[in-house]
Amino acid sequence: MKTFVNWLTHRWWPFAICLLVYIAVIGPELISAASTSAVLVGLGVLAALAAWGYVVLRRVLSHKE
Repeated sequence: MKTFVNWLTHRWWPFAICLLVYIAVIGPELISAASTSAVLVGLGVLAALAAWGYVVLRRVLSHKE
């Protein structure tokens, strides 16, 4: 599992795909749902994407050749 996480943090395209899917499909449905638990799940996924984006962005900006 750790190697998969390291693989994800070294590449930006899986993050970009997940972010686009969240913005286009999953996010609006979960955040505007009538169920409180669905809204909390949507916000949790958004927080996880934000944390993942921070790690990827930090890795890309501090990458030295």
